[in-house]
Amino acid sequence: MTAPLRAVTFDYWDTLVEGTVERERTQMRRAAFRELLHDLGHPATEDEVAALHREVARDLDRWWRDEHRGYTTEEAVTHLLAKRDIGLPHDDPRVKRAAQAIDEALMVHPPELLPGAADVLERLAVRFRLAIVSDTGIASGRAQDRVLDLRNIRRLFVATVYSADIGWAKPRPEIFRAALTALAVPPAEALHVGDIERTDIVGAIGMGMRAIRADIVRSSGSSDAELVGTTLHEIADYLLAQD
Repeated sequence: MTAPLRAVTFDYWDTLVEGTVERERTQMRRAAFRELLHDLGHPATEDEVAALHREVARDLDRWWRDEHRGYTTEEAVTHLLAKRDIGLPHDDPRVKRAAQAIDEALMVHPPELLPGAADVLERLAVRFRLAIVSDTGIASGRAQDRVLDLRNIRRLFVATVYSADIGWAKPRPEIFRAALTALAVPPAEALHVGDIERTDIVGAIGMGMRAIRADIVRSSGSSDAELVGTTLHEIADYLLAQD
């Protein structure tokens, strides 16, 4: 007999929030890197910083994709500095300032919610306990929370759990386990909604949760999820029809 569904966790990027990297956001982040290098006595041209940023982005993608590693914004900054043979600890005030500037880029140029996200979450929060389970990019979980606040939907979540804070990314069990603990439900009574098969669906099913794939931004072929939804309203209707 299937356990009653009591909680739903959501991925963030390209599930609830547009994941497109805005050009203006990238420019602000590169400006923060360039200012930091200048302050440390290692000036670099815009082209040099752009190349350095691209190289670091490839490394961060490898950490996420191959190593399933969660990393903080400060770790990303110190990794960039290390490529110029500059060693600073993560808690150095200059690193912290650069990390804050990177986060601020997300607020100056905030991503939009995907169509129907706010309405769907309002509907689901009446019946289910909700949480975010998200792999962060270079911006911190704090910054992603601020976007949720800006869009007036953070209040609907019992918890927001980010790979940067856990130290591991999906499909690792640690990030799902942290969300389930915050929700106070066993895996069998929770369902995860996300857009990436190898992280969201594989990770959730591996934890004993149910899973829905959100093919809202892109179609991703076959899935082991119990539903592949192409709109958030379709996903909400399916969830609210559960016994």
